[in-house]
Amino acid sequence: MNTEPPTGDDLQQMLVTMKQHVLTRAELDHPTPRRRGRRAGIVIGIIAVLGIGATSGGVALGMIPQPFTAAPAPSPTMTEPPETPTRSSAPVVNEPTTTPTPESSAGVIPSDCHSLVPASEYGRLFGGTPLQDPAGTDFGNGSLPGQALWCIWHDPGADVSGIDISLGTPTDQPAMEQRLVDSGYACSDRDGGRFCQLTTMADPYPVETTVTYFVRGSTWVRIGQTNAPTNGLLAAIEQQVWG
Repeated sequence: MNTEPPTGDDLQQMLVTMKQHVLTRAELDHPTPRRRGRRAGIVIGIIAVLGIGATSGGVALGMIPQPFTAAPAPSPTMTEPPETPTRSSAPVVNEPTTTPTPESSAGVIPSDCHSLVPASEYGRLFGGTPLQDPAGTDFGNGSLPGQALWCIWHDPGADVSGIDISLGTPTDQPAMEQRLVDSGYACSDRDGGRFCQLTTMADPYPVETTVTYFVRGSTWVRIGQTNAPTNGLLAAIEQQVWG
């Protein structure tokens, strides 16, 4: 025998039938009108005996009103997206109306070594190191192809320390750069030209020698520095040669 209490539609149907039987029996046993509270007490008592919660039974019998049905959630207000800005409302960008004139790449080689850097920079870069040939025309055996000026700052009492700078016009720039790369130089674009540099030890001395090549347009510059670090030497030469 199934001892589980009825649920769902079966429970509703049973409660309605019980309500009808209770009311009919109450009318037969007590023909005179009774207060409603007594009849409600009888019904609630029967529901309690059956082990049904007072609230569930009251709702099922219609004596306790069912909770109000929740109002549907308001539909979200749809806001139309702003119109996509047109070109007329876009920020105005100032565009050049003319093509800027490129900087001149044809360098002007100074006439002497003192004019190789600005006068205000000369003492800072070279200090009191003697200039061997102020005119820069004594090339000796170290001349390079197309060389037009060679300046050497070297103290006769020092073995290798000093600075030498050469300027000229390249006869074959691609071949010149290839030779530098084959010798271990690192090359890159810089200041509108090609910059190549290599640092080695000045054997047998424990000091460094750095050689820098810079080619721009029809002019090249070579800077050799041994135990003579500088700051902004190439930039100072660029200012004099290319403006």
